[in-house]
Amino acid sequence: MEKLEFHNKVILAPMVRICGLPTRLLALRYGADIVYCEEIIDFKILAAERRVNDLIGTIDYVLTDETIVFRTCPELEKKKLVFQLGTSDAERALKAAKKM
Repeated sequence: MEKLEFHNKVILAPMVRICGLPTRLLALRYGADIVYCEEIIDFKILAAERRVNDLIGTIDYVLTDETIVFRTCPELEKKKLVFQLGTSDAERALKAAKKM
């Protein structure tokens, strides 16, 4: 896995309820080098289905009620996104990380 370099970078810091895909893409468009998503709890990722959304070029993690837990645009965010996974259990965190 390639490491992110943080030295001399413009970074969109993690913020509750504002670091969704639109904000991250705007930050990247206007000069951010690295963006953070909101912290997502491991249970939500494990309960979600991973779907490729060819219509808008995203990968979505969707619950059974169609709630989108997380959405990313790999074409624009690859090697620029820090995914924050909240957990209290190492094994569960590993399962969630592997699902990503």
